This record gives sequence, C-alpha cells and structure tokens, in this order.
Amino acid sequence: MKINLNYFFLFFAIIAFASGCGEDEYETIDGEYGTSTATVVDPLLNVNSQVLSFQAGTASYPLSFDLVNGSAALTTINVYSVFTDASSGVTSNEVLFKSYPVAAGTRVNFNDDITYDQLRDGISLAGAALPDDQVSVAIGSGWLMRFEGIGAGGAVVPLSGNVRVAVLSRFAGIYKVIESAYFRIGSDSGPWNDSEIFIGSVDETTFSHNDMWGPFGWVGSSFTFSIDEATNLITVPLLDADGQLANGNALFSGNRAVGCHTEEGFFENVPCTDSNVLIPDDANGKHIIRLTYGYFTDGSGAREFYEVLEKQ
Repeated sequence: MKINLNYFFLFFAIIAFASGCGEDEYETIDGEYGTSTATVVDPLLNVNSQVLSFQAGTASYPLSFDLVNGSAALTTINVYSVFTDASSGVTSNEVLFKSYPVAAGTRVNFNDDITYDQLRDGISLAGAALPDDQVSVAIGSGWLMRFEGIGAGGAVVPLSGNVRVAVLSRFAGIYKVIESAYFRIGSDSGPWNDSEIFIGSVDETTFSHNDMWGPFGWVGSSFTFSIDEATNLITVPLLDADGQLANGNALFSGNRAVGCHTEEGFFENVPCTDSNVLIPDDANGKHIIRLTYGYFTDGSGAREFYEVLEKQ
C-alpha cells in the first residue's frame, strides 16, 4: 500500500450528538436559535488528529481525541493498530496499541504523545519485528488505528473514527511559496507568494504536489514529481505517454501537461535552467524546491508556472 497524503491539510471536525431516554447525561448544543440540551445515550468519539506525519528522527507525535461518554458510560478506550509496509505490501498483525482509562464527566478529552518505540511494539511483519532504526521504515508505509470502548460490565462498544500514521520522506511536508511567476500565453499574470502547499510522499522518490496548480485552488487533486537524491534533480510533472498526469488525476486544464523535460521550448518566460532542483537543508530542515511546469491548450498556447518552495 502506498500512502499519498493529498488531504494532509483537510482535517475534518466531526460534531455529532444522539437523543434518547437516559436520565443523567446531557450535552449542551449552541445553535442559531439559542442553547439546548440533548440526552446522549451512545458514546461518541471525535478524533482530532486523523492523520499524523511520521518522519524519521521526530521524537513524538500528538494523538488527540474527545469522547462524549453518554449514559451508557465507558470506562476504557482501547486503541488497536495495524501496520502496512510499502515496500512489500504486507500487512502486520493487529495489536493493542494503548488503553486509556475514561475519567468522570460527559465530555472527556485525551491528549497523548506517541513514539516510534510504542508504534513498533508487538508489530510482526512476515514474522519479523519492525526495525530498531526508524530510518529503515519504508516511505509510504503506515499504521492504521481503530478505537473500541469498554463499558462498566465489560461490553465492547465499537467507536467510529480512526487515525493514520503515514511515513513520509524528510522532504515531504508543508512548504511556503517564496517566489513565483505565472504567464498565460506570454502575458504576465502575477505571483502567488506566501501560499502554502503540502508536498506528500508517494514512495522513496515520488512526491505529490497537492490541492494547487500554480495560484489556482485544485482541492482534492495533485500532480506528481520525482527527486533523484544523487543529483537533486527533479522531473516535473510525471506524465504518461499521452501527456496526461501519471497519477491518474485529470488535468487542471488544457490538452496536456508539459515540463522542461518534455517540451522545454514552451517555457519562454519562466526558467528551466537552474529550476527543477532540490536544495536540501539538513541543518535546519528548510529544504528548497524549485519547480517549473505547465500545460498546453491546442489552438491557444502554453501556460507557464514557476515556484520556489521553502519547507516550514
């Protein structure tokens, strides 16, 4: 399984309640027409950290969720974890990752910092443990966590929501646009500096540029590019034989995508020379990515995009 976190930016808040006939537990609802209360019977879980970005060398990762306990009160929340390795496609056994006692109260918040040693504990992949050195965990791998509640009488209550812990390259993450240019059929259409873009990991050498094409919002879509870490040269965008995006996404616009490696002659106003390179910063993590890419519309012409990204 290869994990492409195109939606790393999109954290969804789940706000829910249920009505029933319990006598003690109430949830206050503030709405357009005032404040009301609803009796909560079934326990409700809201996961605040649905996606965690695992990068080798990070000490810990924040896990956060809330429980509206309801009248059928839970005493414990169990979190189970399973790991899938990107290099082999093999999925591990499921393990009990952690148990959290539930404190008194209708709404209970849980905040924890989880570590790689905890994530690897008990996981067996084709009969072998995960490596001691977290750098050896294949990019694109990940853990999937699910939740169960335990009632006072020992009853098991499945809880909705899960957490994905995705193994990313050190070059993946949030980047800010610090320099940019967009030319539409030779006309300067301006920059989009200070925008933020999520660069995701597809595998060891392939990365995704998510939710934006130049200055334009493109939510839920992406193009991919590759980085040769031996030379720091970038190939962007990755295309199929017909000039369509290699990751299967529809084009942002035009008849085909173009790059300096395919049709350099289309880029008359933005640079190919000294672009499409990675400039690593292993001291501070402020990696720089320079990209030139575009698309071509038959009967109209080329749209040229150039951006310099700095990791935040």
